[in-house]
Amino acid sequence: MLLFEKEYSLSLAACDEISAEIAEFCTKQHADSKDVLRYRLSAEDALLNWINRGCEGRSVLLKAGRKFFSPYIVIEMDGSPVNPETEQSEEFGEYCNIILVNLNQKPVYSYSDGRNSLYYRIRKKSISQFQVLCIVIVMSIFSGVFGALFIPDDLRRMILESVIDPIYGAFFNILGCIAGPMIFLSVAWGIYGIGDVETLGTIGRTMILKFLKYVSFAAAGSLVFFPVFGNHFTESGDQVSQISMILEMILGIFPSNILEPFGTGNTLQIILLAVVIGIALLYMQKQTHDIAVIIGQINALVNFLMGFISRLVPFVIFMVIVSLIWSGNLSVITSVWKLMAVFLIALLVIIMSYLLITSVYHKAKPSVLMRKSLPAFLLALTSASSAAAFDTNVETCKKQFGIDPSLVSFGVPLGIVVHKPMAAAYNLIIVMYFASVYHVQCTPAWLLIALFLCIVVAVSTPPIPGGGAAAYTILFLQLGIPDEALAVALTLDIITDFLITAVETFTLQMALINISSKMDRIDKSVLRN
Repeated sequence: MLLFEKEYSLSLAACDEISAEIAEFCTKQHADSKDVLRYRLSAEDALLNWINRGCEGRSVLLKAGRKFFSPYIVIEMDGSPVNPETEQSEEFGEYCNIILVNLNQKPVYSYSDGRNSLYYRIRKKSISQFQVLCIVIVMSIFSGVFGALFIPDDLRRMILESVIDPIYGAFFNILGCIAGPMIFLSVAWGIYGIGDVETLGTIGRTMILKFLKYVSFAAAGSLVFFPVFGNHFTESGDQVSQISMILEMILGIFPSNILEPFGTGNTLQIILLAVVIGIALLYMQKQTHDIAVIIGQINALVNFLMGFISRLVPFVIFMVIVSLIWSGNLSVITSVWKLMAVFLIALLVIIMSYLLITSVYHKAKPSVLMRKSLPAFLLALTSASSAAAFDTNVETCKKQFGIDPSLVSFGVPLGIVVHKPMAAAYNLIIVMYFASVYHVQCTPAWLLIALFLCIVVAVSTPPIPGGGAAAYTILFLQLGIPDEALAVALTLDIITDFLITAVETFTLQMALINISSKMDRIDKSVLRN
C-alpha cells in the first residue's frame, strides 16, 4: 500500500528535504530513534554520492508505504545505472553486504526500466520478546488451569487430539520444510560471497578458520556437562561396533541424488551439498554469476518467510503449555532449572576464557577490556539484537581497541554470522538436556554427530527472526528428540537469546583483537590505554 509519493530534482536542497521526509515518516511509523537517524543519514549519503557522480538535476522520486504490514521507503532516480553503494560493496564484500542488508544497516539497490532504486525496509519499534513471553505464559497457565478445572475430560481430550496436536504438528512440519533449504542457501551463498572480492579473499579465509576454531573449542568444552543431566552411554556393542557406526555416519553424508537430502531432512547431506555447490560457484564466478544471483535472491526470500513464521511462535508456546497442563506432563518444564544453571555456568566460563586469554596474550588489563566492551555488550543484552549493537560494536573495535578499520568493516558483519561460540555451546547443552528428558539412546557416535551438528548449525544459521526455531528443528529431527521439545526450546530461546547475543558481541570483539594481532593490524598502545 502506497502512502505517499513525491518528486524532486536532485540537488543539495532536495537532499535535505528528502532526508527530512524520511525522518518524519519513520517517526510516524514508531521506529526507534537510532534507526530513524540511521535511515536519514544513509539516504543523505546515497543522494550525495549520486550528486558527486554527476547526477545532479536528475528526477528523483520518493515513495513510502507498507507491505505485509511492514513500512518501507523507496528512492528512485532516472537515468543510467549508478549504484551509490559500490564503494561500500567493495569494502565489505558481497556476503557482508547481504548481512548488513539483513541487519537493516544498508538499503537494497536495484536497476530496472531506466531507474536506480534504493529500498529501505523500516524496522518498527515493537514490544520486547520478553514481554510477549510473560504475557503468553500467564495466559497459557490461566487457560490451562481453567480448562483442567471446568472443562470435562472428554472435551479436553478431543481439543488436544483434534485441534492442538494437529496445529502443532503442522507448525513443526512447516519449520522442517523451510529449515533445510534455509541452511543450504545460507551456507552456499556464504561460501560464494566470501571469495567474491579478490583483495579480501585471504582475510576472509583467515577469519573464517579462526572463527571456526573458537566456536569448535567452545562447543567441545560443553561436552563436560554430558553426565550432569544424568546422561550415560547406551550399551551398543564393542569398540569395533562404535567405529563402524562412526564410519557409517561419515559415509552417510554422501546422498544418492541431489534431492534426497531435502526429502529425508538429512542435515549433514544438505550441508555437504551446500559446501560443494558454494565452492563450485566460487571457482566459476564468471560462468555462474547468474546462478549465484538467483541463489542469493532465493536466500533472501526464505529468510523473509522464516521471519514471518517466527511471528507464530508465541501462539505455539501458548498451545503447548496448555497441552502440558491438561495432560499432566509438566516434568519437562519443572526440570528446566538444571538446564538454565548449566547454561549460565557455560556462559561465564566462555566469557572468562576469552577475557583472560586476550588479556594475557596482549598484556592488557582485564578491567580495561571489560570497560571498553561494556557499551556494545549492554546494547546487545537489553535488545537481544546484534543489529542494535552493530554501530557501537564497530566504533569500539576501531577507536577503543585500535583494530584496523578495514579489518573491522569486514570482520564485524562476518563475525555476527560465523563467530557463535555461545550459540554452539548452548545448542549442545540443550540437545544433551532433552536427550536425558526423553531418554534418547546416546552412544559416542551419537554425541560426535551432535557436536558436529551443533557447531555447523550455529555457524550456518543466519541472524534473522526465526533462526533459532530453524536451528532447533534441524537438531531435534536429526538427533531423534521428539518434536514436543521444540516449544520448550523456543520458550527458553526468548530468554537465553538476550544473554547469548551479549556474549557473542563481547567474544567477537576479543576474537577480532586476537586475529588482528596475528595479522599485525592493531595498535597495541590504543588497546592497552
